[in-house]
Amino acid sequence: MDNTDTLLECGLGFTCDFSKDFIGKAHVLAQKESSKSGGGMTKRMVSLLVGDPEPLLFHGEIVWRNGERISDVRAASYGHTLGGSVGLTMLETNGEPIKKAYIQEGDWEVEVANQRYPCKVSLSPFYDPKNARIKL
Repeated sequence: MDNTDTLLECGLGFTCDFSKDFIGKAHVLAQKESSKSGGGMTKRMVSLLVGDPEPLLFHGEIVWRNGERISDVRAASYGHTLGGSVGLTMLETNGEPIKKAYIQEGDWEVEVANQRYPCKVSLSPFYDPKNARIKL
C-alpha cells in the first residue's frame, strides 16, 4: 500500500472507523458508494501464488491476464507452507469490476527473468484465509 492506494482498494476497509474524522474520509466514502453503484472496485490488491516452486519473486515482476500485461508485483517472498513464491499486486481495470468471477475467469501468469509462469490470483490470502489456524 502506498500513497496512491485507498483502504478499500487494499481490502482494509474493515480497519476503518467511519464514525471518526480522518484525512481522506470523504474520498473513501465516495469510493465506497461508487463501488456499490458500479458493481465493484476497479482497483484491488490481490495475492499471487506461483505454481512452480523454482522461480523466486522479489518485486516488479510483470503480471499477465489472458495474455495482456495488467500489473506488476509490489511485494513478494517465498511461501514455504504453500510451496512457491507469493506476492501482492495491485490490479487496475478500465471499468470492469474486480470480483471473484474476474479472478477465476482469467488465465494468470507472472513473468520472472523473461519467462512466464502460471500463477493463481486471489482476493484472499492463500494460507489460512479464515484465520482458523491462528485461533485456539
